[in-house]
Amino acid sequence: MIDSRIDAFMCVHSRDIEYLLEASLRSYQQHFPDKGNLTMVTDNPAALRAFLDAKGLMPGAAVTGDNDWLSASELELPGWFRQQIIKLRAFEFCRTEHFCNLGADTLLLRPIARNDLIDRREPVLYYSSHRLPDLHYRFEKKRLRNVAKILGVAPARSSRYVDFINDFFCFKREWLIALNDYIAAKYGSKPYVELLKGLSASKDQTRFGEWTLYSVFLLDVMHQSPTMRDARGAYLTQIHSRLGLTLSRLDSKIVHLVQKSFDPNVIRQKLMKVNPGAAQIIGATAWADAGAPPG
Repeated sequence: MIDSRIDAFMCVHSRDIEYLLEASLRSYQQHFPDKGNLTMVTDNPAALRAFLDAKGLMPGAAVTGDNDWLSASELELPGWFRQQIIKLRAFEFCRTEHFCNLGADTLLLRPIARNDLIDRREPVLYYSSHRLPDLHYRFEKKRLRNVAKILGVAPARSSRYVDFINDFFCFKREWLIALNDYIAAKYGSKPYVELLKGLSASKDQTRFGEWTLYSVFLLDVMHQSPTMRDARGAYLTQIHSRLGLTLSRLDSKIVHLVQKSFDPNVIRQKLMKVNPGAAQIIGATAWADAGAPPG
């Protein structure tokens, strides 16, 4: 019988140790039935373990430090880039054939079935369509071009999709290892330091991107043909602003809450209208930490 478990991992900065992290973990426990092991990587293992123990969350999760997976020179890079390197190195601590990266501010609001993630025995590659070339599309288009330059290819196939940002991203072990081998062959024994040194996490976000790098590698270097699915709509919602939260019904399977300043009561009240189960699951204790207990 084929083992259907899928390992997952989270990159958790110390500033993420708050109500959204609790909500994310509770939603993962409830809505990911094929879960394998969970590995959490953080710059402050002691604080994260204390938080998990206090909340009674994920007693079996492995909590490791950034320095367990990054070299001394990589640890000197900005945190935003360090997390990306850790994601690209996840085959070192995830053991299943396929494994998923769950964002610390990402909620699984409905059950995520195996066929949401795996098709024809390979991970589905999700992208988000854009009706018009809006600001976000242009941002991702620029990132795509820069990533393609890093890989030394023309983004002939990946340019049909452009936006691969997805905070429940599923990797295939074999393909991720191949990407790292390719990057090392091209840029030497410290490839990510070579690529990222001197870059600013606030000003140079289009210069690099782990999920875009992986996706362009699959499509335009390896010429793989994974199942492609548009994530926008019923599967994934990404909320970047208070206006975005106001306009969203929160009725997708996955929601990425980009800002941590959202009023948790607003999130809970909106969920109560379309998904009371999810509202209760993630609203039980998490909201009190934000100073706005549910009413």
